[in-house]
Formats: sequence, C-alpha cells, structure tokens
Amino acid sequence: MEHRRTPSRNQFVPSSWFIVFTIAVCVVAAAGIGWLLIDTDSSDGDSAGPTVTATTPTPTEATEATPTPTPTPTPTPTEPPVSRDTPVSVLNNTTVVGAANAFATKVRNAGWTVGGVGNWRGSVGQNTVYYPTGLQDEASLLAKDVGIDRVRPRVAPMRTDRLTIILSGPQ
Repeated sequence: MEHRRTPSRNQFVPSSWFIVFTIAVCVVAAAGIGWLLIDTDSSDGDSAGPTVTATTPTPTEATEATPTPTPTPTPTPTEPPVSRDTPVSVLNNTTVVGAANAFATKVRNAGWTVGGVGNWRGSVGQNTVYYPTGLQDEASLLAKDVGIDRVRPRVAPMRTDRLTIILSGPQ
C-alpha cells in the first residue's frame, strides 16, 4: 500500500517562470541550429554560361571578274544577364520588432526569393547586402532593387549559398 500514499509536500516543484524560461531557451536553440544546419538550396552556384564560338569562312579563289565579298561582322560574346535566382536571407539588427519580415516583403516584390528571416547579433553601421564568392553581381543587383547603398563580401557565420541583407537603420 506504500505506492498509494499521497506524496508529501516537501518535493521540489520548479516555479512557472523557470519552466517558461527553459522552454524558451530550447525553442531558440532549436531555431538557431535549424538556421545553421538546414540547407534549402543544394546547388553550389557554380555554373558556366553559354559559350559562343565564331567561325571564319575559308577563303575561296577569286577571279578578276568576281567581286570580293565583304565579311559579315561576328557577334561579340556577351555576359549572361544577372538573375534573381539566388536566395536571400534578411536579418534584423535594429530594435524594431518585425523589421526583417517587413523588408523581406520588399525583397519578394523585387523578384527575389527569400530563403530566411531572422535576427543578427553584432554591430553593422548601415543596411548592407553581403555576398559569398562569385555572387557580387547578384548582390549589386539586389542592392539596387531594394535601395541599399552598401555591398560587402560575406563574413562568418553567414551562409555561402545565398545573399544576406542586414538591416541596421530605417527602412
């Protein structure tokens, strides 16, 4: 019958604020791990553009009566246009709650895909677009599309498969 006894009042029961705090810490930790580990884009972004090859016609024997044909100009190879296919992360470094979500809407309206929204811990002087190696042209286009003047190479721990916007001032 020992198991049917009412438990004594001397048992430890954590306070409600401690339980809520513990749950909040677990949720934030899981979100942080998910942000760092989940990769939504499996391509490495290295793709070669189309190759244009110019051929020259073989010379034919010309006679005195046949006029010499004028060569047609061959088109010069051009750079492929910069696309808006690279995902973009928008991070809030302001005290304004929801600034990154609001700015992410502006990014989507400009034709870009938002790959993540969150907060940035640290100090950034002004709104900045950060780019990984090989995506500087895309970063410049994104900055122009959303009205940001500052474009810089990525810093750790930013992801290498996307552009990152850090908001630090008025939008």
